[in-house]
Amino acid sequence: MSPSGDTERSATGQRRKPWRAICESLAAEDVEYVFGLPGNPVYLYNDLWDFPQIKPVLVRMETSAVFLAMCYARVSGKVGVLHSSPGPGMANLVPGLLEAYYACSPIISICSAASRRFEGQGGFQDTPSLELARPISRWAARIDLPERTSWTMQRAFALARGGKPGPVYVEVPGDVASQEVEMPGYRSPIAPLRSAADPAALEQAARLLDEAERPVIFCGGGVGLSGAERELVALAERLDAPVVTTPCGRGSISELHRLAFGGVGLYRTRSSARPLDEADCILAVGSRLEELQTGVGRYLPSDAKVIQIDVDAFEVGRVVELDVGLVADAKIALTQLALAVAGREARPWLQDLAAFRDEYEAQVELECAPNGGDLKTKQVVHALNRVFDDGFILVHENGGQDLWSYYCPYLKVTEHRGCTAPAEQTVMGLGVAGAIGAKLAAPDKYVVCVTGDGAFQMYMKELPTAVQYRTPILWVVLNNAALHWVKWIGKATGERYQAVEFEAMPDLVAMAKASGAYAERIESPGDVLDALGRARKALEDGVPAMLDCAIDAWDYAEGFVEFHREVWGLSLPQAVGSES
Repeated sequence: MSPSGDTERSATGQRRKPWRAICESLAAEDVEYVFGLPGNPVYLYNDLWDFPQIKPVLVRMETSAVFLAMCYARVSGKVGVLHSSPGPGMANLVPGLLEAYYACSPIISICSAASRRFEGQGGFQDTPSLELARPISRWAARIDLPERTSWTMQRAFALARGGKPGPVYVEVPGDVASQEVEMPGYRSPIAPLRSAADPAALEQAARLLDEAERPVIFCGGGVGLSGAERELVALAERLDAPVVTTPCGRGSISELHRLAFGGVGLYRTRSSARPLDEADCILAVGSRLEELQTGVGRYLPSDAKVIQIDVDAFEVGRVVELDVGLVADAKIALTQLALAVAGREARPWLQDLAAFRDEYEAQVELECAPNGGDLKTKQVVHALNRVFDDGFILVHENGGQDLWSYYCPYLKVTEHRGCTAPAEQTVMGLGVAGAIGAKLAAPDKYVVCVTGDGAFQMYMKELPTAVQYRTPILWVVLNNAALHWVKWIGKATGERYQAVEFEAMPDLVAMAKASGAYAERIESPGDVLDALGRARKALEDGVPAMLDCAIDAWDYAEGFVEFHREVWGLSLPQAVGSES
Protein backbone atom coordinates (compact mmCIF):
# COMPACT_ATOMS: atom_id res chain seq x y z
CA MET A 1 0.00 0.00 0.00
CA SER A 2 1.39 3.43 -0.92
CA PRO A 3 0.80 7.05 0.19
CA SER A 4 -1.22 7.61 -2.97
CA GLY A 5 -4.56 7.09 -1.30
CA ASP A 6 -5.13 3.35 -1.77
CA THR A 7 -8.28 2.61 0.20
CA GLU A 8 -7.55 -1.04 0.91
CA ARG A 9 -7.47 -1.75 4.63
CA SER A 10 -4.93 -4.07 6.24
CA ALA A 11 -6.20 -6.68 8.68
CA THR A 12 -9.44 -4.79 9.37
CA GLY A 13 -10.86 -5.50 12.77
CA GLN A 14 -8.12 -7.85 14.00
CA ARG A 15 -7.04 -7.82 17.61
CA ARG A 16 -3.58 -6.44 18.17
CA LYS A 17 -1.59 -4.02 20.28
CA PRO A 18 -0.80 -0.43 19.28
CA TRP A 19 2.87 -1.00 18.43
CA ARG A 20 1.89 -3.79 16.06
CA ALA A 21 -0.56 -1.43 14.37
CA ILE A 22 2.14 1.26 14.17
CA CYS A 23 4.50 -1.16 12.41
CA GLU A 24 1.71 -2.01 9.96
CA SER A 25 1.31 1.70 9.20
CA LEU A 26 5.05 2.13 8.61
CA ALA A 27 5.07 -0.83 6.24
CA ALA A 28 2.05 0.52 4.38
CA GLU A 29 3.83 3.85 3.91
CA ASP A 30 6.99 2.17 2.56
CA VAL A 31 9.11 3.40 5.46
CA GLU A 32 12.66 2.09 5.08
CA TYR A 33 14.30 3.17 8.33
CA VAL A 34 13.45 4.03 11.92
CA PHE A 35 16.20 6.16 13.47
CA GLY A 36 16.68 6.24 17.21
CA LEU A 37 17.41 4.36 20.43
CA PRO A 38 15.24 1.61 21.88
CA GLY A 39 13.96 1.61 25.44
CA ASN A 40 11.86 -1.31 26.55
CA PRO A 41 12.20 -3.68 23.55
CA VAL A 42 8.53 -4.63 23.89
CA TYR A 43 7.71 -1.19 22.54
CA LEU A 44 8.18 -1.00 18.75
CA TYR A 45 11.40 -2.98 18.34
CA ASN A 46 9.93 -6.36 19.20
CA ASP A 47 7.25 -5.96 16.52
CA LEU A 48 9.75 -4.62 13.98
CA TRP A 49 11.23 -8.15 13.79
CA ASP A 50 8.17 -9.12 11.72
CA PHE A 51 8.73 -6.27 9.26
CA PRO A 52 12.25 -6.89 7.92
CA GLN A 53 11.78 -4.27 5.18
CA ILE A 54 11.94 -1.62 7.94
CA LYS A 55 15.46 -1.32 9.33
CA PRO A 56 16.10 0.19 12.77
CA VAL A 57 19.17 2.46 12.81
CA LEU A 58 20.81 2.78 16.22
CA VAL A 59 22.25 6.25 16.80
CA ARG A 60 24.44 7.26 19.72
CA MET A 61 22.13 10.06 20.93
CA GLU A 62 18.46 10.80 20.32
CA THR A 63 19.05 14.26 18.84
CA SER A 64 21.00 12.56 16.07
CA ALA A 65 17.91 10.54 15.20
CA VAL A 66 16.07 13.74 14.28
CA PHE A 67 19.03 14.93 12.20
CA LEU A 68 19.22 11.62 10.30
CA ALA A 69 15.47 11.69 9.69
CA MET A 70 15.60 15.29 8.43
CA CYS A 71 18.42 14.70 5.95
CA TYR A 72 16.91 11.40 4.85
CA ALA A 73 13.60 13.16 4.17
CA ARG A 74 15.27 16.01 2.27
CA VAL A 75 17.22 13.73 -0.07
CA SER A 76 14.63 10.97 -0.51
CA GLY A 77 11.48 13.08 -0.65
CA LYS A 78 9.87 10.67 1.84
CA VAL A 79 8.80 11.04 5.45
CA GLY A 80 11.60 10.40 7.96
CA VAL A 81 10.64 8.32 11.01
CA LEU A 82 12.36 8.15 14.39
CA HIS A 83 11.84 6.73 17.87
CA SER A 84 12.88 7.58 21.41
CA SER A 85 12.20 6.27 24.88
CA PRO A 86 10.47 8.43 27.53
CA GLY A 87 11.96 11.12 29.74
CA PRO A 88 15.49 12.23 28.82
CA GLY A 89 15.28 10.25 25.57
CA MET A 90 12.33 12.32 24.41
CA ALA A 91 13.84 15.53 25.82
CA ASN A 92 16.93 14.97 23.67
CA LEU A 93 14.71 15.25 20.60
CA VAL A 94 13.85 18.88 21.35
CA PRO A 95 16.82 20.64 19.64
CA GLY A 96 16.24 18.57 16.52
CA LEU A 97 12.48 19.11 16.51
CA LEU A 98 13.06 22.85 16.85
CA GLU A 99 15.20 22.83 13.71
CA ALA A 100 12.80 20.48 11.90
CA TYR A 101 9.86 22.75 12.69
CA TYR A 102 11.52 25.79 11.12
CA ALA A 103 12.81 23.70 8.21
CA CYS A 104 9.30 22.31 7.56
CA SER A 105 10.85 18.83 7.57
CA PRO A 106 8.40 15.96 7.00
CA ILE A 107 9.32 13.69 9.92
CA ILE A 108 7.38 11.66 12.48
CA SER A 109 8.65 11.04 16.02
CA ILE A 110 7.01 7.94 17.51
CA CYS A 111 7.88 7.78 21.19
CA SER A 112 7.21 5.59 24.15
CA ALA A 113 5.78 7.34 27.20
CA ALA A 114 5.40 6.49 30.86
CA SER A 115 2.24 4.73 31.93
CA ARG A 116 -0.69 6.99 32.73
CA ARG A 117 -1.46 4.88 35.79
CA PHE A 118 0.70 7.01 38.08
CA GLU A 119 0.85 10.17 35.98
CA GLY A 120 1.79 13.08 38.22
CA GLN A 121 2.60 10.75 41.12
CA GLY A 122 6.31 10.27 40.56
CA GLY A 123 6.14 7.50 38.00
CA PHE A 124 9.40 6.44 36.36
CA GLN A 125 10.28 8.82 33.49
CA ASP A 126 6.94 10.60 33.78
CA THR A 127 7.60 13.65 31.62
CA PRO A 128 5.45 16.49 30.19
CA SER A 129 6.51 15.39 26.72
CA LEU A 130 3.47 16.69 24.87
CA GLU A 131 4.03 20.11 26.40
CA LEU A 132 7.65 19.99 25.22
CA ALA A 133 6.75 18.86 21.71
CA ARG A 134 3.68 20.97 20.90
CA PRO A 135 5.35 24.36 20.27
CA ILE A 136 7.81 22.77 17.83
CA SER A 137 5.59 20.24 16.08
CA ARG A 138 2.97 20.58 13.42
CA TRP A 139 0.91 18.17 15.51
CA ALA A 140 1.62 16.49 18.84
CA ALA A 141 -0.71 13.71 19.94
CA ARG A 142 -0.95 10.99 22.55
CA ILE A 143 -2.69 7.71 21.81
CA ASP A 144 -5.01 7.37 24.81
CA LEU A 145 -7.26 4.71 23.30
CA PRO A 146 -5.48 1.83 21.55
CA GLU A 147 -8.20 1.50 18.94
CA ARG A 148 -7.32 5.01 17.70
CA THR A 149 -3.77 3.95 16.75
CA SER A 150 -4.33 3.48 13.01
CA TRP A 151 -6.23 6.75 12.70
CA THR A 152 -3.50 8.61 14.60
CA MET A 153 -0.81 7.27 12.30
CA GLN A 154 -2.86 8.10 9.22
CA ARG A 155 -3.24 11.65 10.49
CA ALA A 156 0.47 11.82 11.33
CA PHE A 157 1.55 10.96 7.78
CA ALA A 158 -1.04 13.30 6.26
CA LEU A 159 0.16 16.26 8.33
CA ALA A 160 3.88 15.50 8.10
CA ARG A 161 3.93 15.73 4.30
CA GLY A 162 0.77 17.60 3.34
CA GLY A 163 0.37 21.34 2.78
CA LYS A 164 3.09 23.01 4.80
CA PRO A 165 5.13 19.96 5.88
CA GLY A 166 6.55 19.62 9.34
CA PRO A 167 7.45 17.38 12.26
CA VAL A 168 4.72 15.34 13.94
CA TYR A 169 5.06 13.89 17.43
CA VAL A 170 3.12 10.76 18.48
CA GLU A 171 3.51 9.14 21.88
CA VAL A 172 2.25 5.83 23.18
CA PRO A 173 1.90 5.47 26.98
CA GLY A 174 3.06 2.16 28.39
CA ASP A 175 -0.36 1.14 29.73
CA VAL A 176 -1.99 1.83 26.36
CA ALA A 177 0.76 -0.08 24.55
CA SER A 178 0.03 -3.22 26.57
CA GLN A 179 -3.65 -3.41 25.59
CA GLU A 180 -4.66 -5.83 22.87
CA VAL A 181 -7.94 -4.72 21.33
CA GLU A 182 -9.86 -5.02 18.12
CA MET A 183 -8.98 -2.03 16.00
CA PRO A 184 -9.39 -0.92 12.39
CA GLY A 185 -6.53 -1.63 10.02
CA TYR A 186 -4.33 1.14 8.67
CA ARG A 187 -5.57 3.17 5.74
CA SER A 188 -3.16 5.44 3.90
CA PRO A 189 -4.26 9.08 3.73
CA ILE A 190 -5.25 10.53 0.40
CA ALA A 191 -2.49 12.01 -1.71
CA PRO A 192 -1.04 15.26 -0.29
CA LEU A 193 -3.43 18.11 -0.95
CA ARG A 194 -2.07 20.90 -3.13
CA SER A 195 -3.56 24.38 -3.53
CA ALA A 196 -3.52 26.52 -6.67
CA ALA A 197 -3.05 30.27 -6.73
CA ASP A 198 -5.97 32.67 -6.80
CA PRO A 199 -6.65 33.50 -10.49
CA ALA A 200 -6.81 37.27 -9.97
CA ALA A 201 -3.57 37.35 -7.97
CA LEU A 202 -1.94 35.05 -10.51
CA GLU A 203 -2.88 37.36 -13.35
CA GLN A 204 -1.41 40.32 -11.48
CA ALA A 205 1.82 38.42 -10.78
CA ALA A 206 2.13 37.37 -14.43
CA ARG A 207 1.64 40.97 -15.54
CA LEU A 208 4.40 42.21 -13.23
CA LEU A 209 6.79 39.54 -14.49
CA ASP A 210 5.96 40.35 -18.12
CA GLU A 211 6.52 44.05 -17.56
CA ALA A 212 9.81 43.54 -15.75
CA GLU A 213 13.09 44.11 -17.55
CA ARG A 214 15.20 42.59 -14.77
CA PRO A 215 13.18 39.84 -13.03
CA VAL A 216 14.88 37.54 -10.52
CA ILE A 217 13.60 34.30 -8.99
CA PHE A 218 14.39 33.92 -5.29
CA CYS A 219 14.24 30.18 -4.51
CA GLY A 220 13.77 28.74 -1.02
CA GLY A 221 13.49 25.29 0.49
CA GLY A 222 9.79 25.07 -0.26
CA VAL A 223 10.63 24.36 -3.90
CA GLY A 224 12.27 21.07 -2.92
CA LEU A 225 9.56 20.22 -0.39
CA SER A 226 6.98 20.60 -3.14
CA GLY A 227 9.04 18.67 -5.68
CA ALA A 228 8.91 21.74 -7.90
CA GLU A 229 12.51 21.82 -9.15
CA ARG A 230 11.60 21.11 -12.77
CA GLU A 231 8.86 23.75 -12.72
CA LEU A 232 11.26 26.30 -11.24
CA VAL A 233 13.77 25.81 -14.03
CA ALA A 234 11.04 25.85 -16.69
CA LEU A 235 9.70 29.21 -15.49
CA ALA A 236 13.20 30.69 -15.19
CA GLU A 237 13.98 29.64 -18.75
CA ARG A 238 10.69 31.02 -20.04
CA LEU A 239 11.35 34.37 -18.36
CA ASP A 240 15.09 34.24 -19.06
CA ALA A 241 15.47 35.23 -15.40
CA PRO A 242 18.40 34.58 -13.06
CA VAL A 243 17.81 32.33 -10.05
CA VAL A 244 19.29 32.91 -6.61
CA THR A 245 18.79 30.47 -3.74
CA THR A 246 18.67 30.20 0.00
CA PRO A 247 20.80 27.41 1.53
CA CYS A 248 17.73 25.15 1.74
CA GLY A 249 16.91 26.07 -1.86
CA ARG A 250 20.23 24.76 -3.18
CA GLY A 251 19.78 21.64 -5.26
CA SER A 252 16.62 23.04 -6.88
CA ILE A 253 18.66 24.15 -9.89
CA SER A 254 22.11 22.94 -10.84
CA GLU A 255 24.66 25.63 -10.10
CA LEU A 256 26.17 24.83 -13.49
CA HIS A 257 22.96 26.06 -15.17
CA ARG A 258 23.33 29.34 -17.08
CA LEU A 259 20.55 30.91 -14.95
CA ALA A 260 22.00 29.89 -11.55
CA PHE A 261 23.78 32.77 -9.82
CA GLY A 262 24.32 31.57 -6.23
CA GLY A 263 23.19 32.43 -2.73
CA VAL A 264 21.35 35.25 -1.01
CA GLY A 265 21.68 37.26 2.19
CA LEU A 266 24.52 36.15 4.43
CA TYR A 267 25.52 33.68 1.71
CA ARG A 268 25.76 36.04 -1.25
CA THR A 269 28.82 36.72 -3.36
CA ARG A 270 29.49 39.41 -5.95
CA SER A 271 27.96 37.33 -8.72
CA SER A 272 24.73 36.60 -6.83
CA ALA A 273 24.40 40.05 -5.25
CA ARG A 274 24.37 41.94 -8.52
CA PRO A 275 21.20 40.44 -10.10
CA LEU A 276 19.23 40.88 -6.88
CA ASP A 277 20.52 44.42 -6.30
CA GLU A 278 19.56 45.41 -9.85
CA ALA A 279 16.23 43.56 -10.03
CA ASP A 280 13.04 45.42 -10.82
CA CYS A 281 10.83 42.42 -9.97
CA ILE A 282 11.52 39.60 -7.49
CA LEU A 283 9.57 36.35 -7.44
CA ALA A 284 10.17 34.67 -4.06
CA VAL A 285 9.01 31.07 -3.95
CA GLY A 286 9.10 28.71 -0.97
CA SER A 287 11.01 31.05 1.34
CA ARG A 288 9.99 32.87 4.50
CA LEU A 289 12.40 35.67 3.49
CA GLU A 290 13.96 35.55 6.94
CA GLU A 291 16.84 37.54 8.35
CA LEU A 292 19.76 35.45 7.09
CA GLN A 293 18.23 35.36 3.60
CA THR A 294 17.09 38.97 3.17
CA GLY A 295 18.43 40.91 6.14
CA VAL A 296 14.73 41.39 6.97
CA GLY A 297 14.33 43.12 3.61
CA ARG A 298 17.60 45.07 3.57
CA TYR A 299 18.99 42.94 0.73
CA LEU A 300 15.98 43.52 -1.53
CA PRO A 301 15.96 46.70 -3.66
CA SER A 302 13.36 49.15 -2.35
CA ASP A 303 11.98 49.98 -5.79
CA ALA A 304 11.54 46.38 -6.99
CA LYS A 305 8.13 44.75 -7.24
CA VAL A 306 7.95 41.72 -4.95
CA ILE A 307 5.82 38.61 -5.48
CA GLN A 308 5.79 35.88 -2.84
CA ILE A 309 4.56 32.29 -3.25
CA ASP A 310 4.08 30.26 -0.10
CA VAL A 311 1.81 27.39 0.84
CA ASP A 312 1.17 29.00 4.24
CA ALA A 313 -0.89 32.21 4.26
CA PHE A 314 0.70 33.18 7.58
CA GLU A 315 4.09 33.58 5.89
CA VAL A 316 2.91 35.70 2.96
CA GLY A 317 3.86 39.32 3.55
CA ARG A 318 5.11 38.64 7.10
CA VAL A 319 8.68 39.87 6.58
CA VAL A 320 8.63 41.96 3.39
CA GLU A 321 5.94 44.27 2.00
CA LEU A 322 4.57 42.68 -1.15
CA ASP A 323 2.98 43.74 -4.39
CA VAL A 324 1.38 40.32 -4.93
CA GLY A 325 0.99 37.33 -2.63
CA LEU A 326 0.11 33.85 -3.85
CA VAL A 327 -0.99 31.29 -1.27
CA ALA A 328 -0.33 28.11 -3.20
CA ASP A 329 1.76 24.99 -3.54
CA ALA A 330 5.03 25.89 -5.27
CA LYS A 331 4.77 23.18 -7.92
CA ILE A 332 1.27 24.23 -8.99
CA ALA A 333 1.90 27.98 -8.75
CA LEU A 334 5.08 27.81 -10.84
CA THR A 335 3.24 25.76 -13.45
CA GLN A 336 0.44 28.31 -13.49
CA LEU A 337 2.87 31.19 -13.91
CA ALA A 338 4.75 29.46 -16.73
CA LEU A 339 1.46 29.20 -18.63
CA ALA A 340 0.39 32.75 -17.76
CA VAL A 341 3.51 34.76 -18.63
CA ALA A 342 4.31 35.75 -22.19
CA GLY A 343 7.94 34.73 -21.87
CA ARG A 344 11.05 36.52 -23.09
CA GLU A 345 13.96 35.70 -25.31
CA ALA A 346 17.56 36.50 -24.36
CA ARG A 347 17.83 39.60 -22.19
CA PRO A 348 20.90 41.82 -22.71
CA TRP A 349 20.93 42.40 -18.94
CA LEU A 350 21.27 38.69 -18.32
CA GLN A 351 24.11 38.46 -20.80
CA ASP A 352 25.93 41.20 -18.89
CA LEU A 353 25.32 39.35 -15.62
CA ALA A 354 26.63 36.10 -17.07
CA ALA A 355 29.80 37.79 -18.30
CA PHE A 356 30.30 39.37 -14.87
CA ARG A 357 29.76 35.98 -13.23
CA ASP A 358 32.26 34.28 -15.53
CA GLU A 359 34.86 36.93 -14.76
CA TYR A 360 34.23 36.57 -11.03
CA GLU A 361 34.49 32.77 -11.20
CA ALA A 362 37.86 33.13 -12.94
CA GLN A 363 39.01 35.32 -10.04
CA VAL A 364 37.79 32.72 -7.54
CA GLU A 365 39.72 30.04 -9.43
CA LEU A 366 42.94 32.02 -9.00
CA GLU A 367 42.11 32.90 -5.40
CA CYS A 368 41.70 29.23 -4.48
CA ALA A 369 44.79 27.93 -6.26
CA PRO A 370 47.53 26.43 -4.03
CA ASN A 371 49.91 29.26 -3.21
CA GLY A 372 52.32 27.85 -0.65
CA GLY A 373 50.81 29.91 2.18
CA ASP A 374 48.51 28.90 5.01
CA LEU A 375 45.69 26.48 4.18
CA LYS A 376 42.46 28.37 3.61
CA THR A 377 38.97 26.94 3.80
CA LYS A 378 38.04 28.24 0.36
CA GLN A 379 40.89 26.20 -1.13
CA VAL A 380 39.49 23.05 0.49
CA VAL A 381 35.84 23.50 -0.50
CA HIS A 382 36.74 24.65 -4.01
CA ALA A 383 38.71 21.46 -4.57
CA LEU A 384 35.67 19.29 -3.80
CA ASN A 385 34.13 19.96 -7.22
CA ARG A 386 37.38 18.90 -8.88
CA VAL A 387 37.77 15.64 -6.98
CA PHE A 388 34.06 14.76 -7.02
CA ASP A 389 33.57 16.02 -10.56
CA ASP A 390 30.72 13.57 -11.14
CA GLY A 391 28.69 15.24 -8.38
CA PHE A 392 27.95 14.73 -4.70
CA ILE A 393 25.37 15.59 -2.06
CA LEU A 394 26.58 18.46 0.11
CA VAL A 395 25.54 18.43 3.76
CA HIS A 396 25.97 21.83 5.39
CA GLU A 397 26.87 22.60 8.98
CA ASN A 398 26.67 25.86 10.89
CA GLY A 399 29.82 27.84 11.71
CA GLY A 400 31.97 30.73 10.60
CA GLN A 401 34.42 28.74 8.47
CA ASP A 402 32.07 26.14 6.99
CA LEU A 403 30.03 29.03 5.58
CA TRP A 404 32.57 28.98 2.75
CA SER A 405 30.75 25.87 1.51
CA TYR A 406 27.56 27.97 1.20
CA TYR A 407 29.20 30.40 -1.21
CA CYS A 408 28.80 29.58 -4.88
CA PRO A 409 31.06 29.53 -6.94
CA TYR A 410 33.58 28.53 -4.25
CA LEU A 411 31.59 25.29 -4.13
CA LYS A 412 28.85 24.36 -6.61
CA VAL A 413 25.89 22.07 -5.95
CA THR A 414 25.05 20.22 -9.15
CA GLU A 415 22.96 17.25 -8.00
CA HIS A 416 19.16 17.24 -7.85
CA ARG A 417 18.27 17.44 -4.13
CA GLY A 418 22.02 17.73 -3.77
CA CYS A 419 22.12 19.85 -0.61
CA THR A 420 20.83 19.68 2.94
CA ALA A 421 21.16 22.69 5.21
CA PRO A 422 20.01 23.93 8.61
CA ALA A 423 17.00 26.22 8.67
CA GLU A 424 16.85 29.54 10.48
CA GLN A 425 17.65 28.01 13.89
CA THR A 426 21.00 26.72 12.53
CA VAL A 427 21.43 23.99 15.11
CA MET A 428 24.99 22.70 15.32
CA GLY A 429 25.48 19.02 14.54
CA LEU A 430 22.66 18.62 12.03
CA GLY A 431 25.08 18.00 9.18
CA VAL A 432 27.61 15.91 11.08
CA ALA A 433 25.01 13.34 12.10
CA GLY A 434 22.48 13.98 9.33
CA ALA A 435 24.92 13.07 6.58
CA ILE A 436 24.31 9.43 7.51
CA GLY A 437 20.62 9.85 6.75
CA ALA A 438 21.44 11.52 3.45
CA LYS A 439 23.63 8.58 2.45
CA LEU A 440 20.95 6.05 3.41
CA ALA A 441 18.53 7.98 1.19
CA ALA A 442 20.95 8.01 -1.76
CA PRO A 443 23.31 5.04 -1.42
CA ASP A 444 24.61 5.45 -4.98
CA LYS A 445 25.70 9.07 -4.43
CA TYR A 446 28.77 10.53 -2.76
CA VAL A 447 27.90 12.47 0.41
CA VAL A 448 30.18 15.16 1.82
CA CYS A 449 29.64 17.08 5.07
CA VAL A 450 31.64 20.31 5.48
CA THR A 451 31.84 21.19 9.17
CA GLY A 452 33.78 23.19 11.69
CA ASP A 453 35.57 21.51 14.57
CA GLY A 454 33.00 22.77 17.09
CA ALA A 455 30.01 21.08 15.48
CA PHE A 456 32.08 18.02 14.68
CA GLN A 457 33.06 17.56 18.31
CA MET A 458 29.41 17.77 19.31
CA TYR A 459 28.39 14.84 17.09
CA MET A 460 31.53 12.91 16.18
CA LYS A 461 29.96 10.25 18.40
CA GLU A 462 28.08 9.20 15.22
CA LEU A 463 31.22 8.13 13.33
CA PRO A 464 30.77 4.56 14.58
CA THR A 465 27.14 4.75 13.41
CA ALA A 466 28.34 5.44 9.87
CA VAL A 467 30.76 2.52 10.11
CA GLN A 468 28.14 0.20 11.59
CA TYR A 469 25.59 0.87 8.85
CA ARG A 470 28.14 0.96 6.04
CA THR A 471 27.38 4.52 4.99
CA PRO A 472 30.64 5.80 3.48
CA ILE A 473 30.45 9.57 3.81
CA LEU A 474 33.19 12.18 3.96
CA TRP A 475 33.47 14.71 6.77
CA VAL A 476 35.68 17.68 5.89
CA VAL A 477 36.52 19.21 9.26
CA LEU A 478 37.71 22.82 9.18
CA ASN A 479 39.79 22.91 12.32
CA ASN A 480 40.71 26.18 14.01
CA ALA A 481 40.39 24.80 17.57
CA ALA A 482 37.74 27.34 18.50
CA LEU A 483 34.16 28.53 18.24
CA HIS A 484 35.60 31.03 15.82
CA TRP A 485 32.49 32.91 14.67
CA VAL A 486 32.12 34.23 18.22
CA LYS A 487 35.86 34.90 18.39
CA TRP A 488 35.76 36.75 15.05
CA ILE A 489 32.98 39.07 16.22
CA GLY A 490 34.95 39.85 19.37
CA LYS A 491 38.10 40.71 17.47
CA ALA A 492 36.34 42.53 14.63
CA THR A 493 34.38 44.78 16.98
CA GLY A 494 37.25 45.34 19.41
CA GLU A 495 35.37 43.56 22.20
CA ARG A 496 36.81 41.01 24.58
CA TYR A 497 36.10 37.33 24.24
CA GLN A 498 36.73 34.23 26.30
CA ALA A 499 35.70 30.57 26.57
CA VAL A 500 35.80 30.13 22.79
CA GLU A 501 39.07 28.24 22.30
CA PHE A 502 39.47 24.47 22.61
CA GLU A 503 42.74 24.44 24.53
CA ALA A 504 42.45 20.66 25.06
CA MET A 505 41.84 19.64 21.46
CA PRO A 506 41.41 15.90 20.80
CA ASP A 507 43.30 14.15 18.03
CA LEU A 508 40.49 13.95 15.51
CA VAL A 509 42.40 11.66 13.17
CA ALA A 510 43.09 9.15 15.94
CA MET A 511 39.46 9.26 17.07
CA ALA A 512 38.14 8.72 13.54
CA LYS A 513 40.52 5.81 12.96
CA ALA A 514 39.52 4.30 16.29
CA SER A 515 35.91 4.39 15.08
CA GLY A 516 36.82 2.46 11.94
CA ALA A 517 36.96 5.39 9.50
CA TYR A 518 39.74 6.50 7.16
CA ALA A 519 41.32 9.75 8.36
CA GLU A 520 44.24 12.09 7.76
CA ARG A 521 45.24 15.66 8.54
CA ILE A 522 45.82 18.35 5.90
CA GLU A 523 48.08 21.30 6.70
CA SER A 524 49.18 22.61 3.29
CA PRO A 525 47.21 23.83 0.25
CA GLY A 526 49.35 21.61 -1.96
CA ASP A 527 48.13 18.49 -0.14
CA VAL A 528 44.39 19.08 -0.59
CA LEU A 529 43.74 17.36 -3.93
CA ASP A 530 45.72 14.23 -3.11
CA ALA A 531 44.11 13.91 0.32
CA LEU A 532 40.62 14.32 -1.16
CA GLY A 533 41.50 11.71 -3.76
CA ARG A 534 42.48 9.24 -1.03
CA ALA A 535 39.28 10.02 0.86
CA ARG A 536 37.24 9.38 -2.28
CA LYS A 537 38.98 6.04 -2.70
CA ALA A 538 38.04 5.12 0.89
CA LEU A 539 34.39 5.94 0.14
CA GLU A 540 34.52 3.75 -2.95
CA ASP A 541 35.84 0.95 -0.73
CA GLY A 542 32.82 1.40 1.56
CA VAL A 543 34.71 3.16 4.37
CA PRO A 544 33.65 6.52 5.90
CA ALA A 545 36.37 9.15 5.81
CA MET A 546 37.36 12.25 7.76
CA LEU A 547 39.85 14.95 6.77
CA ASP A 548 41.11 17.20 9.57
CA CYS A 549 42.04 20.49 7.87
CA ALA A 550 44.28 22.92 9.77
CA ILE A 551 42.85 26.08 8.23
CA ASP A 552 43.71 29.78 8.46
CA ALA A 553 41.31 30.87 11.19
CA TRP A 554 40.93 34.50 10.11
CA ASP A 555 39.99 34.15 6.45
CA TYR A 556 36.29 35.00 6.04
CA ALA A 557 34.15 35.63 2.99
CA GLU A 558 33.25 39.13 1.81
CA GLY A 559 29.55 38.38 2.18
CA PHE A 560 30.08 37.28 5.77
CA VAL A 561 31.82 40.54 6.70
CA GLU A 562 29.30 42.66 4.80
CA PHE A 563 26.32 41.00 6.51
CA HIS A 564 27.68 41.69 9.98
CA ARG A 565 28.25 45.32 9.09
CA GLU A 566 25.18 46.09 6.99
CA VAL A 567 22.48 43.89 8.55
CA TRP A 568 23.56 43.28 12.13
CA GLY A 569 24.91 46.81 12.40
CA LEU A 570 28.20 45.85 14.01
CA SER A 571 30.89 48.47 14.10
CA LEU A 572 33.91 46.70 12.67
CA PRO A 573 36.97 48.92 13.22
CA GLN A 574 39.20 45.84 13.24
CA ALA A 575 37.22 43.80 10.70
CA VAL A 576 39.07 40.73 9.56
CA GLY A 577 38.08 38.77 6.52
CA SER A 578 38.95 38.14 2.92
CA GLU A 579 39.65 41.83 2.33
CA SER A 580 42.35 42.02 5.03
